[in-house]
Amino acid sequence: MRIIAGRARGRRLASPEGNKIRPTTDRVREALFSMLGNICGAVIVDGFAGSGALGLEALSRGAERCYFFDSSRQAVATIRENVSRVGVEDQSIIRRCGFEQGLERFVEGTPDLWFFDPPYGTIFAEQGLKAMERSTQKVTDGALVVWESHRDEAVPDLEAFEVTRKREYGTTRLVFFRCRR
Repeated sequence: MRIIAGRARGRRLASPEGNKIRPTTDRVREALFSMLGNICGAVIVDGFAGSGALGLEALSRGAERCYFFDSSRQAVATIRENVSRVGVEDQSIIRRCGFEQGLERFVEGTPDLWFFDPPYGTIFAEQGLKAMERSTQKVTDGALVVWESHRDEAVPDLEAFEVTRKREYGTTRLVFFRCRR
C-alpha cells in the first residue's frame, strides 16, 4: 500500500496485521480521488480510518487537515506510524474513539469531505450516517460523504443525504452522498 499522488507520492504505508482491518486498495483510492478532483484546502474526516490511507492520500493531494477516528488500538498505532511516514503530523488529528464520539467531541468547524469506511456488513454504517444526519452544526449543506461498503449492502435512505454517485470495484462499492439541508 502506498500514497498514489501528491507531495508524498510513492511513500509506502504500514498496514495493520490480521484481517480485522481492510485498507482501501490502491485501485479504489485512485478511482475515488480521480472522481473527487481538486481537494486543496479541504478539511477531511476519515472515520473508521484503519490504516489512515484515505485521509493521508487527501493530505498528500493538498487537503488542509484531517481527523482520523478509529476505535482499534492497533489501527491508531498504524495511523500514527503512517502520519509520521508521510510527514503530516501538524495537519492530523488522531483519536482512538468510535465514529459517533469523534463526530460529537473532536470535529471542529464544518469539514468539507467525510470518508466513511466501517467494517462491511455491520450496523455501523447506518448508525454513523444517522449521527451525521443529526449533527447539523458539523455536517452542513453541501458536505460530501463517501461511504465505502460491500457492493451487496443496502444503501440507507436518509432525509439529509442525497445519493449522487455509485461506483463498484469488484466487491467494493463507493457511494457518494451530498448533504442537503
